Order: sequence, then structure tokens, then C-alpha cells
Amino acid sequence: MSRKMNWKSWVILGLAVAVLATSGTLVMASNMGFKINKQIYNGYVSAQAPKRVNWISVPYSSPYANMKSLCQAMGTTSASVLVYQLNPVTGVGAQMYCNSLLAPALDATKGVRVTSTLTGTTPPTNVVLVGASDETKPLPTILGGFSLAGTPKKENWISVPYHTTWLNSGDVCTSLGLLSGQGSIIRINGDPTAASNTISYTCGGLVKFNLVMGEALLVRKNTAGDITGKLPPHF
Repeated sequence: MSRKMNWKSWVILGLAVAVLATSGTLVMASNMGFKINKQIYNGYVSAQAPKRVNWISVPYSSPYANMKSLCQAMGTTSASVLVYQLNPVTGVGAQMYCNSLLAPALDATKGVRVTSTLTGTTPPTNVVLVGASDETKPLPTILGGFSLAGTPKKENWISVPYHTTWLNSGDVCTSLGLLSGQGSIIRINGDPTAASNTISYTCGGLVKFNLVMGEALLVRKNTAGDITGKLPPHF
């Protein structure tokens, strides 16, 4: 395979009936199910962000209807683990600490941010996610007119479908119809040992970055006008 998307971290389960057994509510055009074991970086310190900030894509069809279920997938009920999902219209998101009794809903098409201040031997070291494709679900609305002065409004967190044919940041620009200079695609790499934790690609640029399976992306559309109902390309 030519795709450089950390394929060793995930396993294709085969028939989607295996996923249906875990969720009971999925209806899919594809017969492919997924299971991914994604590393979680702990020891988050706000002054060092975005180090140890975990950006996660959940499968578009999955058992994770709310944030509590994502905490359960990480095997934690700690008050030191925070799940967050941004509303780009208001710039304010929904969040839940994993010890909470509340269970805010998750939008599978939007990226999820997880931070854990835990250290030592007790933190969640990974999250095992299962699910399947859903070709009927479009990407979330990509709001246009982004400006740094208004951030985090109009910052579009997108969950990258596990069965997408996107290989790199340039493919995302092409699929969204973003021409040169009209927007940017940003990857947050939580690995504290990485030379750079924020990798940005301006649409139309030459140096593209590869997408990582199970990792969400940030899309900023500089030009006016929203992008709605865009179905991501898939196998």
C-alpha cells in the first residue's frame, strides 16, 4: 500500500455484521468494519499545548453516541480526563470530564479533543474504537470567513472517515473545492517528542502532509461562504 496513514495501528474486522453486533443500530452501504487501537498521550499541561492534545476521529457509524461512551472506550472514569467537541458557530463546545454523570452527545462527523492530566501507571494509554463506514453521512458544514481575530469561531473540526480515499492534506482541499490560498488544513500531533506539534498546509501549496488514521483535522476556510452536504470520497 502507498497510503502512509499508520496502518499498523488498525485492523479491518471484515464483515460489518461484526460491528452491527456491537451497536445494533447501524445501516451501511459498505461491508467493511473497523477496529483501531489509538494511543493516548497523558500528562497534559496547558502551557505546553498542543503537546499531549489528542485529536480523535471516531467512525461515522459506531457505538459512541455520547462522550461517556468514549470515556468507557478509554477505560477511564477519571476527573482528569476531558472530552471536548467544538461548536464552530458559537466558538463554545460541549465537554465532559470522564467522572461526570452527564453524557453530552457526540457528532461522529466532527473531530473530538481529549486531554488527560494523569501521569504514572494509571492513565488510559490507548482507546480502542470500533465502527463502520456510513456513506450517507456528509462532512459537517465547513464555515467560511475564518479570521484569527474571531477564533475559535469558524474553526471546523472534521472527523476523517476511516475508509476515505484521502491520502494527504491536498486531497482534503481538492475535495472541499478550496483553491490556492482559500483555506488551510491543520494537523495537531499530540506526541510530546515530535519536533512540531502543529502542521499546517495552505491549499494550493506544494508541501503536503499525510493523514493519520483515527486522527481529526482542523479546516479553516478563509473565503466567504459555507460548504454544506459534502460527502467525503471513500472506497
